[in-house]
Order: sequence, then structure tokens, then C-alpha cells
Amino acid sequence: MDASGATDQPRKKRSRFSEAVEPAPSAAPVDTAKRPKIDPAALAKAAAAAISKQLPKHLESTVGDAERKKAALERLARQQHLIKSMQAQIGHVQAAVSSTTNTLIGRGSFLPAPLLLDNEGRHIDADGNVIEEKVAPVATLKANLGAGAEAEKAKQKKPVNPYLSFRSVDHRDRVDTVDPRLKTRNRDTRGAKNFTFVKQGTYIKQGEQLRAREAKKMLAGFSSGRNPNAYVKESVVDLGEDEAGDAAATATSLEVPMKLEEPVPEVEWWDIPYLPKEKQEMLDKNGFLKGRGRSDVIDYVADMKLKFAGTAHLIEHPARIRVGRKEAPVTLPLMLTKAERKRIRRTARAERLKEVQDKIALGLLPPPEPKVKLSNMMRVLQDQAVSDPSAIERKVRAQVAQREKNHEMRNLARKLTPEERREKIMRKLKADASGDLHVALFRAPDLSHPQHQFKVDVNAQQLHLTGAVVTVKENPELNLVVVEGGPKSIKSYIKLMCRRIDWAKRPPPRAPPAESLDANDVPLPDNEEEEATVAHESMSDALQPKRAKKKAKCYLVWKGIVAKRAFASFKFQECKTASTARKVLEAKHVEQYWDMIESYNPLLENPHLADENVHDDATTTNKPAT
Repeated sequence: MDASGATDQPRKKRSRFSEAVEPAPSAAPVDTAKRPKIDPAALAKAAAAAISKQLPKHLESTVGDAERKKAALERLARQQHLIKSMQAQIGHVQAAVSSTTNTLIGRGSFLPAPLLLDNEGRHIDADGNVIEEKVAPVATLKANLGAGAEAEKAKQKKPVNPYLSFRSVDHRDRVDTVDPRLKTRNRDTRGAKNFTFVKQGTYIKQGEQLRAREAKKMLAGFSSGRNPNAYVKESVVDLGEDEAGDAAATATSLEVPMKLEEPVPEVEWWDIPYLPKEKQEMLDKNGFLKGRGRSDVIDYVADMKLKFAGTAHLIEHPARIRVGRKEAPVTLPLMLTKAERKRIRRTARAERLKEVQDKIALGLLPPPEPKVKLSNMMRVLQDQAVSDPSAIERKVRAQVAQREKNHEMRNLARKLTPEERREKIMRKLKADASGDLHVALFRAPDLSHPQHQFKVDVNAQQLHLTGAVVTVKENPELNLVVVEGGPKSIKSYIKLMCRRIDWAKRPPPRAPPAESLDANDVPLPDNEEEEATVAHESMSDALQPKRAKKKAKCYLVWKGIVAKRAFASFKFQECKTASTARKVLEAKHVEQYWDMIESYNPLLENPHLADENVHDDATTTNKPAT
């Protein structure tokens, strides 16, 4: 009898001919097999021991201690790595076994499907097929965000006011046809408009199609003589069609056809009345030669060329003008009066002084010393001036001298150096000459004096003027001076020639050469030569009448503007005769200058000179002879 209460029956002896006895069915399946208990630590140690047996136990004798330590560390690291990997694998096995056991027992747990990826990192299923995942687009623009929100709102069911439900129509009662005779006050409210973006080039393509269509219609009407609006054949592809269509046909259809040009006649019809009669008889009313077609080009007819027409020399082609050029607006500076400029300077100075005072108040700058003078010495230095007035006076005088010295030093620091001054003058002269080219023509008296020659030459070079001085031997009183340059330089040179130079001054007498001196002639000392020169000038002035003395004057014959320079530099040219001088100027294409000099009459240009000459003649006549 066992624990369950059943009695043990005697076992019968079985033979090979007896039937098999079926076991009694049990109430519940009993798992008689005992499952061995798996110890992860024991398995890990066993695996590590098996791996360590495979590792080399002894290193070569040639390896040093450092290499042995390094090899030992690497071996230990590999062992730890293997132990961790084995523990992880054992953990996975235990989890799988426990899940299987729980499933058999009836306590199932949820496990997610494993994530399977291919070589390219794509999600695949168990059969190896790629699983496509559609990602919803994320809206970033406010317009798209608003459109998405409106779409979501449209999906949601709007609450309906039960008291106003009779005014709304259900979608089931709506019909597609509308009876125009029915009038309703209520109308559907327009929804909010969204941005509709157009692709770039859409309207340009539409315009090109429209222009090509109109051009083809006009061309069809001109060529056939029929109504151009009746031309309906069109090969232009609409914009709504597929873009991958016949691209070549579309490209050719968009081209605007060229208009057929009419043949050019030999003579235009409006020029026919001006031709000779024999020429008119050779042409028809349209300007073509009689007996020839319009398409023939008559290039070999020499008498029909433009040079034989009577109006060819009357045609003038004006210079082309740039169209569409926008000139930059020029802002004129504000014109200020003298009082306004003075007030602006005073205001600016007060602002600078106020800034310095603020810095002194903040302690950024040291306060200036009191400005003591002899006039306010007793008022500023009261006790000190009384105790030692002499020392205070010396100190005040030293301060005044120091202030004057500082003032002079500041002025010198602001002054330009000689090199900077020359550069400034050169810059002004170049700016003056960059505009219009002015010319001044003078008729000068005798230029034999060295001082006159020096002043005329050096001033022209300093003012950067070009020109020439032409003198004539046979007539020393007829000399030409012409200068070219800027307006300011020309103005300064006119002042020099007409006002600053004393043309009445005569050159000193020349000393005879040493070979012509006799043995008895003794050269005079320097001081005696000067006295003799002064005496000679005074005697020559006394002998000459006053009228001749006043006539020694330089006249400005002409002043104007020319297109280009005639001279490259300023030079002196001496000629024997007036005709030679004119030829010299003719080589420069300015021979008119010499004609103006010869025909110039100062009495006609300046009538007051004639009155002065008459007065001088009367004075000379009434003067008694000496």
C-alpha cells in the first residue's frame, strides 16, 4: 500500500505470449524527468578553463619581462571578455528556456519581434523582404502648418446648434443641380485662402506661346492673303500636357517666325522726283529698274549708287545717344552765409570744450592750470602775490611765454612742409587743367631784356602752361606769345603779362668784345659799369618822348577755349621775317594766331588810348625846346 492508499497487487509473470498491460491513465501529466539546474558561473568557469588550455602557456625565452607582462595583460583581458560574452549567451539561453517553460505552463509573457536588418541597414522581415515605412512629411512653413490644421479641423465633426439645425441642409439632402428660380439668402462662406505657389517660368512660357501663336497667325495671313484670324492650326503644346512629350516639336513651335523682308529697291520712291529725267525713265514707280523683278539685286549698276544721288550730301547721321542710362542725382551742397558758417564753427568748438570738461569732471583728464596773466595776477594769487611779488611776476611771465611758444608750435605743426606745399600746388594745377582748355594770345613789345624773357618762360612752366614765344628780327616790336592751360593758370598769366612786367624797361648796353678794345681802352670796374648803365637808361628815357614810353605795353589780343593742345611744351622761336613766323605756326595748324597779331590795332580795341596819345602830342608840341 503506497501513500495514495492503493494496495500493492502481486505482479504476474509475463510471457512472450501474454498481452501488453496498458498503464492506468493518470489524473494529470507528471513530468518524471528531472531537469538539471544550470549554474551560469560554473558554465563560465568551465568555458574559461577550456579556452585557457588552448592559449600558449610558455613564451619564448627571448621575450623580455615587459613583453611577458604585456602578454599576460592581454591574455587576462581576453579571458574577461570571453567570460562576459559567455555570461551574456547563458543569460539569453536562460531567458529562452524560461519563456518556453512559461508557455508550456500557461504563464506567457510578451516579447517584441526581433529587429532584422540587411547589409544596407534596411528593415526586413523573416523572409528577407524589405519593409517600406512611409514617413509623414513634417510641415515647417506657417502656410503649410495652417493648411494641415485646417484639414484636421475639417475631419473633426463640428458641433451643431440644435436651435439652428433647421437652417442647415444635410449632405444627404444636397443635390448637384440647382434651380436658378430659387433664391436663398444664406450662402456658403468662403474658406480661408492658402498660398498657391507657381513654378518658375510658367508665365514666361505662356507669354512665349501666345507671341508665337500671334506671329504664326499674322504670317499665315500675309503669305496667303486670307484673314489671319482664320489660322487655327496650332502646334504649340499646352502647359497641362506631359513635359516628357516631343521636346523638339515644342522648341520649334515656340520660336517666333521671321517676317519675310521685301527686296530693297535701287532708289527709294521718295527720292525719284529729285533724280534727272533720264534716270527717272529707267525706274518704275517703286524704284526698281524697268524690266527686272523685285527679287533681283542690282549691285553692279554704278550710276544707281548713292553717291550719284543729288541729296546724298544733305543727309546727316546724328551721333547715337545712350538710352536708358540713369544719371546719378547730384546733391548740391547747402550754401551758407558768413554768419551761419561762423555760428557752426562756434557751436562745434563749444561741443568739443564741453566734452573736455566732462572728462575732467569724471577724472579722466587732469584739470588745466589757471591761466594767470599780469592783469589778473593779484586777483588770482592774492596771498602769494603779496608775500613775494617779484617771484610771482617772474613765474607769470614764464607762463605767458610758454603759452605763446605752445601756440607757435601748434601753428608750425599744422603748417605743410615744403614738399607737401609743392604737391598741393601741383594737385591744384592738374585739377585746373583737367577741364576745358583755355588759350590766351598776347602781342608783346620788345623781348630783348633778359628779365622779361625769364619771367615769361619761368612763369609759364610753373603754371604748367604750354605754348610758344615767336619773335621777328626785322620788327622787334611785333612779338607773339600764346599759352594753353587751365582757366586759373591762364588768369594768373594774363595778370603777369598785362600788369606785373614793366615793358618800358630797356636792356643794358652790351660791352664791346675784348678783341675790339684798343690798347688805350681800360675796362671799367663793376660799380662804374652799373653807374654807366643807370646813366644810359636815364638818358634814353629823357630822349624818348612820353608817347613812346606809354606804348611799351603788352596787349591781350584774344582769349578763348579750344578742343585740343597745339603745343607740347613752352618754347622760344626766333624768326627772321614775318612770313617765316607764320609758317612756323602753320606747321602747328594755328596760323590764324599770327594773322590776329598782325591785324590787331590797340586804338580800336581801347578807345581811351587814343585820347591819351592826343593829350601827349599836345603836351610835346607846347613844350619849349631845350
